[in-house]
Amino acid sequence: MQITPVDPADDRTAGDILALINTVLAVDAPENRRPVERSFRAELRQERPGMEVAYFAADDGGAFAGYLGIALLVGDNPHLAMAELMVHPDHRRRGIGTALLDHFAAYASERGRTDLVAGTLTTWGDGPRRPDTGANFLERNGFALALVNVHRRSRTDALDAETERRLWDQAVAAAADYEVRTWTGPAPDDLIESYCRLDAMTRTEVPSGDIQMEPERVDVERARAKEARYAAIHQVPVRAAAVHRATGEVAAYTDIHAYTDPEAVHAAQGITIVDPDHRGHRLGMLLKLANLRQLREHFPRVAEVWTENADVNDHMVAINDLLGYEAVDALSIYQRKLQA
Repeated sequence: MQITPVDPADDRTAGDILALINTVLAVDAPENRRPVERSFRAELRQERPGMEVAYFAADDGGAFAGYLGIALLVGDNPHLAMAELMVHPDHRRRGIGTALLDHFAAYASERGRTDLVAGTLTTWGDGPRRPDTGANFLERNGFALALVNVHRRSRTDALDAETERRLWDQAVAAAADYEVRTWTGPAPDDLIESYCRLDAMTRTEVPSGDIQMEPERVDVERARAKEARYAAIHQVPVRAAAVHRATGEVAAYTDIHAYTDPEAVHAAQGITIVDPDHRGHRLGMLLKLANLRQLREHFPRVAEVWTENADVNDHMVAINDLLGYEAVDALSIYQRKLQA
């Protein structure tokens, strides 16, 4: 067995990684959404603003048996290294996962990282059973559970018209001091600076468990680079913001990422964040409803939206429950400390 760096821009390599991920999901989590091929291939090739990414493959007798993706944040959070690691079901229990994990630790340590982060799918509540092998594997290798993010999905027509109207009216009444702005693609020029201010808060305002996170350094250049990347990977951000009427500042925003592929019938709910100074006005519910309406208008083929929330994020979970989201499984995120 050999571990080698791979070029994700190579079509064959990208196909091998995609096939491996689809095979693993078919065995371990058949209910979960699959990658959209066109976007997945483009995403492997694209640089990520504020992040360095490297990819490795495990070859077992000429077979593409394992995959490791490593991401290092650049400019902030210099202690963190994050990994996605998968082993083909036919090649498990041969030490491939351990070898890939050791490679991750060595790669991160050589670059001055002290905190390793990796996740594995786990069962949540009464949802579909997930193998416990991933969690056991990480724990055997010195990782400790740091955060649990629950995967939920909702059909875009989950709410009946009367319920949706009632929730909308309640939210509008509580948010009289705010204007709702919606758009797809790049943010409007008059909102971009205050949008950046709020975007920089996401790493510290969204629950991160035992993982220590510094704010992201977001300016207009970084924000526009992110938007350019979405276009390059064939995703369209569908966004709604609450603008405080008195100051013109973005007080809250939410986004959903839809795909340009006409066969993609799912979308991914991204971040929803409300400035702490503007909480208590039902802005989260208001913006999620406004964005759901916008999604239906611009992407009528999208049938369901997937989201991910920390299990301790009671407020956002309550909103999602009202919107018709149902839990599927969880991504349990583990952390291991290296000696500095």
